[in-house]
Amino acid sequence: MLEKMLELHFSISSFLLITFSLALICEAQTNGRLLPQEEKNALEEIADQVGKKDWDFDLNPCGGNTNWNTPSDNTSLYVNIVTCNCSTPDGFCHIQSILLKGQDLPGVLPPSLVKLPYLKKIDLSRNYLSGTIPPEWASTKLEYMSVMLNQLSGPIPKYLGNMTTLLYMSLENNLFNGTVPKELGNMVNLQNLFLGFNNLIGKLPVELNKLTNLIQLRLSDNNFAGKLPSFESLKKLQKLWIQASGFEGPVSPSSSVLTEMNELIISDLTGSSSEFPPLENMKGLTRLMLRNCNISGKIPSYIANMSQLKILPYTGELHSQRKREKKEHKKRNEDPEILFQKIYTSGELPAFGSL
Repeated sequence: MLEKMLELHFSISSFLLITFSLALICEAQTNGRLLPQEEKNALEEIADQVGKKDWDFDLNPCGGNTNWNTPSDNTSLYVNIVTCNCSTPDGFCHIQSILLKGQDLPGVLPPSLVKLPYLKKIDLSRNYLSGTIPPEWASTKLEYMSVMLNQLSGPIPKYLGNMTTLLYMSLENNLFNGTVPKELGNMVNLQNLFLGFNNLIGKLPVELNKLTNLIQLRLSDNNFAGKLPSFESLKKLQKLWIQASGFEGPVSPSSSVLTEMNELIISDLTGSSSEFPPLENMKGLTRLMLRNCNISGKIPSYIANMSQLKILPYTGELHSQRKREKKEHKKRNEDPEILFQKIYTSGELPAFGSL
């Protein structure tokens, strides 16, 4: 009897030991203890390049601790999140995304990003990063890149056209100058392109017509020249923002083919007067602003049937307020869309008749 009890005790102890060992292995994998040393080294270089002082490299970047993944709500401008993919077949964890938003980082965009081969998303919005976008980034497989609200300057690099895996790119609210490079037309998978609030000049390159997967396009507050493009080849376009960007009107009648459009925000076009643009095919239009576009004649009657439509007022007083806000919003690290919603409150549908 004693012998059987000892055998049973040994069996139970062995089972518990094996279970505990397996749990430790699973925990090690889950907590990212197999993050390659070269990726940890790359993170140390990135911290030095952007000027981030508070990453604790004695902790596991993939371990779920608050130093590397700080909890925050949707209203917080401060975001500090590093995520890992621990499901790769090589048995290692790999850095998948880095979000360092609203941290007043004083450095430059990190060239060492290229040393993270599994990285898909980088968001360094609302900082004080200077310089330009490193050429090394053109060799990454990024799908999401936001560097908005920084102090980046110089021409938009041509080599960004090599980043053909990008779905989202925001360069808004920086100091970029010069013309938009035609090479951006090679980014054929791009769905969101934000170039507003810079110092861009010249005509938009016709090569942008190849971006047929675009859903959102924002070009506001630049100094472009030439006729406002029709964007008729961008048939998936849903949101188009072109405020005070230097273009010459009119809004092209060809824009009627943009049937997916739900936000059309255009202002301050130069040139001669024109009739109200044909928008009747934009059945899902919810927000419309056509201010200072030299439109004459009558508002078409079909506008009354767009029950979901909100026409956004934009008076001279609001225009002055917008200019003041533009000077201050960067100090507050404010997203341009939040700024827009603060200034342009939705208004009542105007009476039909002469504009």
